[in-house]
Parts: sequence; structure tokens; C-alpha cells
Amino acid sequence: MSTHIQDSHAFHGISLHVNITVAPENVDKFLAAFKICFDAVTAEPECTFFEVFHDADNPGHFRFVENWSKDEEWFRKEQLTKAYYKPYVEATESLWIKPRELKFFNRMPAEWMKAKPENMKAGWM
Repeated sequence: MSTHIQDSHAFHGISLHVNITVAPENVDKFLAAFKICFDAVTAEPECTFFEVFHDADNPGHFRFVENWSKDEEWFRKEQLTKAYYKPYVEATESLWIKPRELKFFNRMPAEWMKAKPENMKAGWM
């Protein structure tokens, strides 16, 4: 195993990558229902980052990247059981045309993270 990976065994949080695909005609309906959940999740103190990506080649495909200060076990036990997920899933699951995919990654130490000011252009925040 790489010494960079070995040296990163200290816990630095997790990054959850979620893929959701809806029919293109349901994008607005999906985003309206998701926004309520997004606002609740990003208000959680353990959520340190959340960005939503959209696939230009597949208009119904979204990827969420969420960074959390806790581990995957905590996330599954404590976070995923929050009440605000239920109405979101009830409102959107029927819109999914593929199963939702969740993938957890362990974050690397801070030396492997860089965000330039240009990433936070005026009007984005």
C-alpha cells in the first residue's frame, strides 16, 4: 500500500457521493422536492460541504458530493434516520429511473485538498 495512503489512516471525515437519475422531464419536480432536504442537510453541523453536480450529457443525472466530519457508521445510524429524508424519498423515489447509488470515501489529510477562490464565484453562494 502507498505510504500516502498508510499515512492517511488517521480519520479526516468521509465524503459521500450519491448518483440519482430521473427522467429529463422530471428534473424540475425532483429539484423542488430535493431542495427542502438539501437545506436541512446542509444545516447539520457535521455536514462540512455539499455540492450538487448535473450531467450536461444526461440531463436527468445528478451527483451529490457531501463531506461529513463523522464516519460512515455514524452517518448510516444517525444521519440517514433524520425525519426530513422520509418526505424527500417519498416525493422523489418514483421519479428515479435507476437505483440510487451511494459510495463512501475516506477523506485524505488536508494536504490533499485545495479550493481556489475562483471556485466560489460571486452569485454561487
